[in-house]
Amino acid sequence: MKNKNLKRISMILAALMVAGAATGCGAKKDVKAESTNKVATNSAKLDEDAIKDTYTGIGDMYVLEGSKDVDYLDGVLYDSSIVKGIDVDSSKVDTSKTGNYKITFSITADRTAYDAFRDAFIKSETAKDKTSADKTKTDKKSADKVKTETVKVKKDTVVVNRDEAQKLADQDKLVRTDNGETVKKSDGTEVKTEQKAPASTAVTGGNVVDASAKTEVKPEITATPTMDPKEEAKKDKEAKKEETKKEESKKDNKKEETKKPSTSGGKDNSGSTHKPGSGSNSTGNTSKPGRPNSGSNNGGNSNKPGKPGSGSNSTGNTNKPGKPNSGSNNSNSGNSLNNKPSHTHNWVNITKTVNHPAVTHQEDVYENRQVKVKDAWDEKVYVKTVKTCRQCGFSTSNTSEMTNHMLENGHSCSSQDIYKTVHHDAVYETKRVKTGTKTVVDKAAWTETVVTGKKCTSCGATKKE
Repeated sequence: MKNKNLKRISMILAALMVAGAATGCGAKKDVKAESTNKVATNSAKLDEDAIKDTYTGIGDMYVLEGSKDVDYLDGVLYDSSIVKGIDVDSSKVDTSKTGNYKITFSITADRTAYDAFRDAFIKSETAKDKTSADKTKTDKKSADKVKTETVKVKKDTVVVNRDEAQKLADQDKLVRTDNGETVKKSDGTEVKTEQKAPASTAVTGGNVVDASAKTEVKPEITATPTMDPKEEAKKDKEAKKEETKKEESKKDNKKEETKKPSTSGGKDNSGSTHKPGSGSNSTGNTSKPGRPNSGSNNGGNSNKPGKPGSGSNSTGNTNKPGKPNSGSNNSNSGNSLNNKPSHTHNWVNITKTVNHPAVTHQEDVYENRQVKVKDAWDEKVYVKTVKTCRQCGFSTSNTSEMTNHMLENGHSCSSQDIYKTVHHDAVYETKRVKTGTKTVVDKAAWTETVVTGKKCTSCGATKKE
C-alpha cells in the first residue's frame, strides 16, 4: 500500500513538472514561429525585379550590322557585395543581318548578402554596420553554406545597318560595334553614356565592379533606388507588427515571473532584510522612525515624516505631504518595454536627367556648278556663188569660166549665193552657286543628372536640396 502511494505521488509530481514546462515555454514557442515566418519572407526566389538595384547598364541595345566581337557587357556595373558575377548569352544574335534578337544576362547573387541589403533598406539600418554584421555571421559559418541564386534577365538586341546606326548615333543613342567601340556622330564626337553605381552600394557600401573588365571602378553618380515605396511600407509595417509581438511576449514573461511565489525567506533580491513594520523595501530605501512604510518600495524612494506609503512605489518616486502612495507608479522608470529606438533617416539622392540640346548655327552651302551664259543658236555661213547660163543651163562657180562661155556662145547667166547652216551649242561657265544652308554643331548635346532632393530609404520621407 505504501509503494502504491509513492507511485501516485511520483506521477502527480511528473504531471506538474510537464505542465510547468509547457507554461514557461509558451512565449518562446511564439518567438520561434515568428522567426520562422521572417525566414519564410526572405526565402522567396530572387527575380529580375528584386535585384534590379544591384546592377546598372543592362538594357535593350543596338548593334551595327557586320560587327564582330561585340562586348555586350561593356558599361555593365554591379555591387560586388551582393552580385558575384554576370555572364551573357548572345548565341542567338546574328550580326550579319539586321533584325531583332534576344540576349540573356545571368546574374549570380549571394542570397545572404541580398537579404541583408533588403533588411537594411527597409529598416534604415546603417549600411556598413548591417553588412559587416552579416559578413561576421557568414564567416562563422562554413563557406559551403553560402547560398547563391542565378537570375536570368532577357533583353532585346537590334542589329541595324550603317545608315540607321548613323541616325541613332546623331540622336545620342549608343550603337555598339567591334571590341567595345561605338558608332560616332556625324560630327565625329563619341556617344557616351553616364555610368552610375548600383543603388544598393549606398546601403551596403560594397565595391562597384565593371562586369566586362572584372575590375573595380568608382562612378561619381549613384543610381536612384527603385524599390517600390508601397512594398517598403508594407514590409516595414509587418516588421513593426513582429516587434510588437515580441514586446507583448516579453511583458507576458514578466507577468509570469511576477506571479511566481517568493522563496527568498524574507529577503529581497538585493539581499537586504526587511525590518518589522516597514514592509518590503528593496535597494536604496530607508524607513526612518515615525515614518511607516506599509507598502513595497522599489529603489530610490524616501518616505518623509507624516507621509505614509501604503502601496508600491517604483524607481525614483517621492511621496509628498498628504499624498499617500496607495498604488503602483511606474511612470518614472526609464526602461519601459514600449520605448522604441529612435528612427535614423538613411538619405539617398533623388535625381532627374536633364537633356541639353546641341548648340548650333546655320551656314550657307556653296557648290561649283556649270552655269549657262549663252543659249544655243544656228548660223548661216557663206559657202560660194554659183553662176547658171540662162540659155543652156551651164552652171559653174568659176567666174572666168562662165565669162568665156557667154562670149563664145552669146549667152547670158544669173548668179546665186550658196549658204550652209552651222549649229552652235549653248555656252556654260563654272561658277560658285549657293545651294542651301546647313546646321553646324558648336556644342554637342549632352545629358546631365541633377540632384533634386533626398529620400529616406526606410520611411519614404523626402526633402528638397
